[in-house]
Amino acid sequence: MKSKFYPGELKTRIKIIEEITTSSPTGEPVKTAQIFASCYANQFDVKGSEDEDGKIRFLFDVGFVVRYNKNFIKGQINGMQIEDTDGFKYNIVSVISKIPKRYLQINAIRSE
Repeated sequence: MKSKFYPGELKTRIKIIEEITTSSPTGEPVKTAQIFASCYANQFDVKGSEDEDGKIRFLFDVGFVVRYNKNFIKGQINGMQIEDTDGFKYNIVSVISKIPKRYLQINAIRSE
């Protein structure tokens, strides 16, 4: 990422989705998706690979640059998912503070 980053480059609307376990009326645990946060981001591809193990699958490493939010740091959103405007879902791997107290980089993986 560049050392200078401009707010006009945050063009992709993303949703950070958290899975919450609730109980159904019969008492059975049910996982439901809830939106943790919604914000604008700059999406960029880091790398892609192809693996052949009985079937072909693609792994895409994607990065999202978002404005600083203290709810995103300290591993609070690790394990959650990001949904972009195209409806693709990415699993969050890590969050890195690129420019302290200004921008964060969220590293994610999408598999299909």
